[in-house]
Amino acid sequence: MKSLAVWLGVLAMLCLGGSLAAAQPVGGTVSPPATPTTAAPGATSPAPAAPAPPAAPAPTLAPPPLSATAPQQVSTLEVLGLAPLKQDPVEARQRAVNDALRRAVGRVALKMVDQATLRDKLAELEQIALSRAREFVATYTLQAEAIQGKTALVLVSVSVDRAALDKALASAGLRLPKARLALTLVLVSEEASPGRPPVYWWSGAPGLPQAPAPLAQVLQKLGVRLADHKALAGRIPAEARQPVLNEQQALKLGRMAGAGLVILGRIRTYPLVTPQGSPPPVVQLEALETSQGKVLAMVEDQGPVYRTTPGPQAAQEVKQVVEKAMRQLLEKVAASTQETQVAQGKLLLTIEGLRSLAQLHRFEQVLAGMDTLVGDIRRQSVGPGWATLRVSLKAPASRLADQLLLQDFGDFLVNVVESSPEKMKLTLIPK
Repeated sequence: MKSLAVWLGVLAMLCLGGSLAAAQPVGGTVSPPATPTTAAPGATSPAPAAPAPPAAPAPTLAPPPLSATAPQQVSTLEVLGLAPLKQDPVEARQRAVNDALRRAVGRVALKMVDQATLRDKLAELEQIALSRAREFVATYTLQAEAIQGKTALVLVSVSVDRAALDKALASAGLRLPKARLALTLVLVSEEASPGRPPVYWWSGAPGLPQAPAPLAQVLQKLGVRLADHKALAGRIPAEARQPVLNEQQALKLGRMAGAGLVILGRIRTYPLVTPQGSPPPVVQLEALETSQGKVLAMVEDQGPVYRTTPGPQAAQEVKQVVEKAMRQLLEKVAASTQETQVAQGKLLLTIEGLRSLAQLHRFEQVLAGMDTLVGDIRRQSVGPGWATLRVSLKAPASRLADQLLLQDFGDFLVNVVESSPEKMKLTLIPK
């Protein structure tokens, strides 16, 4: 009955109509609606207020311009948020709004990540997106609010910045960065049944697909653009007409096809009975960047081992191993591409509130220990109470800012005053 009362309260609020608050810039507190309607604790639905005499319409605040976010990169949706009411109704409402923002970002992220990847990386979704939901909200509007018993409810219209969310998901391997997807040539042979030779399109046999079915499905879901293998018809050298190519042969064909990425290797898509010992790997894949011939990623998986005749589910188990390996390979390619580009960036780090050179030395030691986020660290200048460092980044500056707040600096704390991709300002606070 209590849950029913809560939802009745929300419906009653919606029936009162209209947006109760102007769009809120992310990062501030939620201003109370012009005419808040709050249900008394224990009531089944809020009673509508008596009609007020006509008044001149109050000026409304326009939402902040989304100058950095193109309209097509924003998803707007209405979300309910809930929070327990302890003592302060304003605080409870703010926590309910935060809950709504988190739910909105989660709903958009679910549509951007394929389900198989999501099942493997659910913890990464929490770490990279849900726990940082406000970073991906362009603007939000409080539509309605209610207090029912010990619960605060809000209805919020949320505009989620898909471009920023896409970048963050790509950095965690949850999604491929579409802007950096290279045209891809697949050179992977398939052993589809025991006792028969592998199948591969570059053998010259007519009618063969450009990628084995399990790999093609993953590539399609992730939006990978495939090079037209038919353009190589009649141009494949005789020494390259073999099921497994070496790197030089694969690079040559990739460049002939105008591809930026080559995926080569072999897969087996049937269950193999191995009474003893280890069976050959189910999948062996390698990704090469064609312009410099660089190896971006490699994946190998032995797959399930069957000592006796397997059941009917075995073929599906093998297929899932193959699909997972392809996703892992592409995740590594995306991470490698992003790390290469981000590492070229430099961050100007300004530190204020320094009380001694010992504190600066301690800060530099802790920063150097964060080697997954930063590379080279150099002092640029030092003055009374301040210093500037030039830092090579291996990850986005926003992630470095988050992690700096969690480090142990001994006798001082760090507060991030300003952060952008090019510069960051910190203040040291004595404990």
